[in-house]
Amino acid sequence: MDLTEGDIDALVTWSLIRAAHRAQRELTAVFAEHGLSPVQFGVLSHLATGAQFTQAQLARAVLVRPQSMSGVLDGMVGRGLITRGSERSKGRRNPLALTGAGRELLAAVWPAVREANRPERLGMSAAEVAALNGVLLRMVDADS
Repeated sequence: MDLTEGDIDALVTWSLIRAAHRAQRELTAVFAEHGLSPVQFGVLSHLATGAQFTQAQLARAVLVRPQSMSGVLDGMVGRGLITRGSERSKGRRNPLALTGAGRELLAAVWPAVREANRPERLGMSAAEVAALNGVLLRMVDADS
């Protein structure tokens, strides 16, 4: 089979993967400067909305398996970034909350994340970024 670069570039999901790898490399470096992983950043930012999240709800929000979330949250509790509402037990809701230290860390990393999302840094106009973000959010929500 002979392909052209145009054939490859016509594969939207492949283009998305390539773009995601570029964005992930850049943001992972920003997060690492603050001692965070991408998932930990997602946890902090979702909890900063003030919404109540259980471990399972938070796993869905940051798109990781619930089993993977336990270790992430334990580490964040240990660092004093988040708290659990009560003692953990099977079948009981256990809401998570951001601590003051978690808010401070999020406030410290947020400007660098915003900078990485500036349209000029992404090689797009503000309208293009808004349109792309709308499409990506629809893709994320399509599995819900």
